[in-house]
Amino acid sequence: MHIYLVRHGETDWNTRLLFQGQTDIPLNKTGISQARHIGAELKCKNIGAIISSDLSRAYLTAAEVKKACGIQGAIEKNNGLRERDYGALEGKKYVMLGSPRASCKVESDKKFFARVNRAFEDVLKKYKGKNIAVITHGGVVRQIVSYVLGLKDYRKLRIYNASISEIFFDADKKSLFLLLLNSVSHLSVKERNSIEYHIKGV
Repeated sequence: MHIYLVRHGETDWNTRLLFQGQTDIPLNKTGISQARHIGAELKCKNIGAIISSDLSRAYLTAAEVKKACGIQGAIEKNNGLRERDYGALEGKKYVMLGSPRASCKVESDKKFFARVNRAFEDVLKKYKGKNIAVITHGGVVRQIVSYVLGLKDYRKLRIYNASISEIFFDADKKSLFLLLLNSVSHLSVKERNSIEYHIKGV
């Protein structure tokens, strides 16, 4: 079972380095193009199902993947795969990270990690034996990868917009393996060269 973890395409808030969290910001023109490139990359991966965050930037990315892969079934929306809730920080610059999180009503590490881990475990059980694409957000991808690798601090990872990471679940060994991390090889050279601003983040 191969799980393709996809971070949604670019939004205007991404280019402005603003906290998005659970604010529902759509893809911009570049993001739509990126979503189509993702779809082309996953077309030959024998994807059996697509699971997406219910936020539009992820769902619109998932729709392009569905179209490219010719999947007949509906995209499953899963709100457990939403980005972290950044509360009052949403719409603010990343430089606001030093703000007291409690006063900003930011979702705690404990709650966020538990929510994402539970959603991922549920998806694994439901789609056991199928190759699946999980279209979600940077923080969620980082936490799932951390879960697989046993990392305690997901902030050591950075995930680009429109990147693909791949996890393999060995049913016999009941083990998860990371095969690919943060790949943007499917994007144009121009997009790959301009994407370095994503090393800034939370």
